[in-house]
Amino acid sequence: MRTWEAKAGRVSGMARGVLRGVAVGAVLWLAGCGGGESAGPEKGATAAPRKKTEKTVAKAGRTESGESKPKAKAKPLQLGGGTSAAGAAATGGGLPSVEETVARLQPFQIFLGRWRWVTQKKFGDFPKSGEDLQWAWDFRSEPKLPAIRAKSEDHPYLKEIRLTVDPAEGDRYQAWVTAAEGGAARRLAGTWEEDHSPAERPDGKILQRSFKLKLRQVEPAEGDQWQLTLSLLDNDQFLAELKRRVAGGETWQQLDTVRQQREGTSFAVAESDNPGPKCVVSGGLGSMSVSYEGKTYPVCCSGCAAAFNDEPLRWLSKLKDGKPEGK
Repeated sequence: MRTWEAKAGRVSGMARGVLRGVAVGAVLWLAGCGGGESAGPEKGATAAPRKKTEKTVAKAGRTESGESKPKAKAKPLQLGGGTSAAGAAATGGGLPSVEETVARLQPFQIFLGRWRWVTQKKFGDFPKSGEDLQWAWDFRSEPKLPAIRAKSEDHPYLKEIRLTVDPAEGDRYQAWVTAAEGGAARRLAGTWEEDHSPAERPDGKILQRSFKLKLRQVEPAEGDQWQLTLSLLDNDQFLAELKRRVAGGETWQQLDTVRQQREGTSFAVAESDNPGPKCVVSGGLGSMSVSYEGKTYPVCCSGCAAAFNDEPLRWLSKLKDGKPEGK
């Protein structure tokens, strides 16, 4: 009898333990319910609905007040070996199309070719001179932002100029200038001098073109600063006026004025006064030719020839009615 009672007591105790476990589990389960929200820090506290913070709502691009969250600005375009083309973000981070850039650079088409240069400043007893300043289109250095580039090995001041549009300002131009003395390229930016924007005047035979473009250094902002003014006097000569301001200085000092005279005849611009085949890339007067699938097409310089050879179908698609006009 005692044995049975002892066994029954043990079973009854086990049952009570199970019931207590079930009850505790039920309480914990009930406390944990409510759409996945946890209970407050105090035992038995009712879980309050989670408040949507501005950070949470911002994932959808809007703040709690319903206002649109401002988008992050695009980073400036990198040009010239890592130097920033400052202000590219001002145009929404975008660049003009290659065709738009080529159209805006048309006033400088007249530069294409080889030029003889002579300084005003004397080196010893004589000014310096040379015949190696060569201008051509450049579509390879920055494929999305083509330029007209000049190079010289003997020029006393300028080793290279890469002239193109300024992505930050719709009416400005910029030039990456590498000095003959070496060092990093300087970025200069600016626009036409007042009353000296591109103009044409007949001289009885052909149209003579002129302009004055003033560019001032914007990068780097530290150290000595450069100013370059390019003055096209007519189709066959222009001046490059150089000024420099020492670091921390306030006044610009005249460095030199270099006169450029065209070597040979201008073949740069194709218009009614200078008829001939038009370059398939830039629209200038074709002075050489390239070939594709057995047909030849005119180009105006080595830079345009390189651009055509890189992407012939792109430039052929721009021809009239989309049909190649080779011969």
